[in-house]
Amino acid sequence: MKLVLKNIGKVQNATVEINGITVIAGENDTGKSTVGKALFSVFNGFYNIDKEIISEREKSIESQLALMLGSLKTFEFFNTNPSALAKEIIAIAEKTKLESELQKAIYSAIAAHNDKISASVPEDVILTSVNHIIKVLSVPYEEILRSVLQKKLDAEFRGQIGNVFLEKDSSIQLVIHNENTEVGISDNKVTGIKNPIRLNTEVIYIDDPFILDELSEPLPRIWFGTLQFLDHRSCLQSYLNTASNASVNTFNIVDEIVANEKFEQIYQKISTVCAGNIVKEKQSSVGYRIDNHQLDVRNMSTGLKTFVILKSLLTSGYIKANGTIILDEPEIHLHPEWQLLFAELIVLLHKEFDLHILLNTHSPYFLNAIEVYAAKYRVSDKCKYYLTENVDKVSQIEDVTDNIEKIYSKLARPLQVLENERYRYDGV
Repeated sequence: MKLVLKNIGKVQNATVEINGITVIAGENDTGKSTVGKALFSVFNGFYNIDKEIISEREKSIESQLALMLGSLKTFEFFNTNPSALAKEIIAIAEKTKLESELQKAIYSAIAAHNDKISASVPEDVILTSVNHIIKVLSVPYEEILRSVLQKKLDAEFRGQIGNVFLEKDSSIQLVIHNENTEVGISDNKVTGIKNPIRLNTEVIYIDDPFILDELSEPLPRIWFGTLQFLDHRSCLQSYLNTASNASVNTFNIVDEIVANEKFEQIYQKISTVCAGNIVKEKQSSVGYRIDNHQLDVRNMSTGLKTFVILKSLLTSGYIKANGTIILDEPEIHLHPEWQLLFAELIVLLHKEFDLHILLNTHSPYFLNAIEVYAAKYRVSDKCKYYLTENVDKVSQIEDVTDNIEKIYSKLARPLQVLENERYRYDGV
């Protein structure tokens, strides 16, 4: 997989390969997170895209039907199911090509759904709704696709997708298995999509262990159960809420057997730090259960939360073989020993599950741990290393896989500054 960015966020130009473990290292505010946000937005924007586009049409039709049915008496309205009727209309439209026939077919479907509709709703109101529904059905696939991508990008970039320092057009290019998809952007608006790709897996983006503290709080409003337009943080919150429900298991029996065989070594290592699991408590709150004892997740150490999040996503099946995960500076809240363990887990996850892992870091210590464990488990050839730097207010991302010392030189510079200070102080 390859991601190519042009004038996105702080990044001017970048080509990043993610075929194993990809490490993007650099100082703060140099565009590391921009790469992850762009990957998450576009990749998940194309996730189940055909189903999503049908869902968008259904929601619009359902809204129109509910508006039309507003004049029905309460008991008559509750005998009507706008959602089911919207699905029926979508199915009719797929079989009916002529607009005149479609109008009659939709009108008949509405009348047949509940005989009280024809008696209680004026014919002209029904016809107005039918004509509006036909307009919804006639909106081109490409136009809805652009809207889906726009909303996904807006959720991540808060409407500021393009490079604010360069008044130029932007683009995000995603290459998977020789399929090259490009999203064109101008003035922060998606203007075109070349060769749309259909994906059946989602990217998991982890960047904040404090997300566990919010599991007992209400989720952002999610219309009709869709996660399509939530940012990565809200999506992760939703996954963890589901994972905390002990009755939910997304594995089938065969999947579980295969996963357990691959997961044994990883599970043993991660359980040395967190032997428990997150579970639902009373009402909507969430706790951490270990040895029949339960702890409020807000009372857990921040470092432990990082491991609990990873374990929960693994055991609930959200992290899948050959999937993609983004880890944004996971070392921040981990002491050195746990940094080593987390680095080893990352390498093992790639080796056992063939995961594509995009990892951002500003720690030379954590970077070195990734290098060492990649060598230990013989996956060094599947690792790529990039260095981010600011040049004239914009971020440049350089492939330094063949010269990783450039990263160490950049990230270790503060230590040299400190040593120089020590030398001056000792000399006084």
